[in-house]
Amino acid sequence: MAAILFRTPLPISRGWVNLRHCRTRPLSTLPMNDQIYIHESNQLSLSKLPSAVHIGTATSTPSELKDSTFRPNPAFLPIMHITVAENIVNDQLFISIAATYPDNYMAIYDLRNPPVYGRIPEVQDILGMVRVDSEGAILPGTYEKNNMYRLVTNDGICRFSDYLLGKIRLACEDVR
Repeated sequence: MAAILFRTPLPISRGWVNLRHCRTRPLSTLPMNDQIYIHESNQLSLSKLPSAVHIGTATSTPSELKDSTFRPNPAFLPIMHITVAENIVNDQLFISIAATYPDNYMAIYDLRNPPVYGRIPEVQDILGMVRVDSEGAILPGTYEKNNMYRLVTNDGICRFSDYLLGKIRLACEDVR
């Protein structure tokens, strides 16, 4: 588990920060998924900021996370789906996959357990579906969320493409 020391600075006087007056708190990531930060009270988040909307809470040791030991934050999924819907057309990973699905629907999925090439992912790993045009491009505004998506499965907690991770992280930080 990578430990990061996150400093919350107090106001600066005379241009210098006296580090003795800074509050510090330990911040670490999940050993099996470095996209997820562990905050106080075992809150799991995509952001280092404690004020960001968190994914949910581990009810036991976060490193032993299972569906039965995870309580999702009801505020997170709507933010995630809106962000994916608005940004999926610009995600290079899914743009390249869409080229193999002309004139069809394509699953937008979680990367914790990516499917073998040409296979459909497990339903619990599918964030939603998009329509692909005859040229293999994702059609804007066609994202439909999957109500059976689960943030935590036996394969672990959610993992996003780098592009979607950045967009969802920003959306979670901007809410509060």
